[in-house]
Amino acid sequence: MDGVAVLFRRNRSAAWQVRYKANGKWLRTTTQQMLLADARRAAEDIVLEARFKQRHGMPVVTRRFASVAATAIARMNTALTAGDGKTVYTHYIGALQNYLVPYLGNHGIANVDAALLRKFAVWRAEQMKHEPRSSTINTHNAALSRVFDVALELGYINNTQLPVLQNKPRDSDRRPDFTLMEYRQLYRVMRSWVKQGKSGKSRDMRMLLRDYVLILANTGMRHGTESQGLKWKHVSEFVDHQRRYLAMWVDGKTGGRELIARYNCVTYLKRIHARADDLKHLTWDQLLTAGRDEFVFRLPDGTQSKSLHQTFEVLLTDAGLLVDRRTEQNRTLYSLRHTYATMSLIHARVDIHTLAKQMGTSILMIERHYSHLKPRQRAEQLAGGLQVRG
Repeated sequence: MDGVAVLFRRNRSAAWQVRYKANGKWLRTTTQQMLLADARRAAEDIVLEARFKQRHGMPVVTRRFASVAATAIARMNTALTAGDGKTVYTHYIGALQNYLVPYLGNHGIANVDAALLRKFAVWRAEQMKHEPRSSTINTHNAALSRVFDVALELGYINNTQLPVLQNKPRDSDRRPDFTLMEYRQLYRVMRSWVKQGKSGKSRDMRMLLRDYVLILANTGMRHGTESQGLKWKHVSEFVDHQRRYLAMWVDGKTGGRELIARYNCVTYLKRIHARADDLKHLTWDQLLTAGRDEFVFRLPDGTQSKSLHQTFEVLLTDAGLLVDRRTEQNRTLYSLRHTYATMSLIHARVDIHTLAKQMGTSILMIERHYSHLKPRQRAEQLAGGLQVRG
């Protein structure tokens, strides 16, 4: 074919391979033929098919979903090891390894279309034994997008083959949080609960968890994706109109943003600082101006714990607060974020636009998950000024 294709055989392989030119690049594949004459005809078919695809704007070569996903996972792991990756990458990797690759792995990446993804959604619900939440679907879609980005970059698909990723979860359930009374109960229990821990790492974990809980409940930051990446260089104080504020820069699933913490978080941060063996020689002001690269939420020896959620479950069980009676769901560390949103809307009267920006989410998400609070927000107006008299 005028030098467009070259047949060759590798060592230890009986099948002929073909090296051929398409889109200005040399590509290689197997003809799956043992005899030279058969291999020549197969090679011609391969080249003609490549020319057809090239004329019609289709990718000449493609790969199985599993192969492209492996490349995407490797890139995310490399970024995490180098400290450049986002914490949410671990969730994307988990979604790929546990759900997406097991179902889509043997399909060609170019064949992963809307119809196949609908079948995947049915299979996923069967595996989970329930319809996934919107946040879970978003995580899976984000993981899929990273695989498709790799496929586009390497020429395994083109833009016209990208499926539209849908998010049609079950009707959104009310999320478990803490009422003001329950939160106060938790606050009181933590004081004695910390002292009950055995000296050493057990008590260190309880002390860290206590401050971690209080900071999550007073900032609205996401557990894991944002909190575990928080470093001391991301914490600052500033004065505006003779009032002091505490700011934190967090980077999570929706990108980086500055949030304003309730100022009592300074007390909790100072406790963590005082326990840090490598930082406690610094004054508070020195720590904030030094641009330190150490993570905030660490044990005294400098290690980050991956068991905070488990320790929190123990705390809630001991406090009798594990199950939210309104939703009949177990509370988790994410419940503190929902508590922050609830308290901000009801008690602090924060408007949803400001709250959405503070929490790194959309106004639509705030309205969707916290619409049940609107009657309480308008309690005074709804009551029509009537007062209860004894």
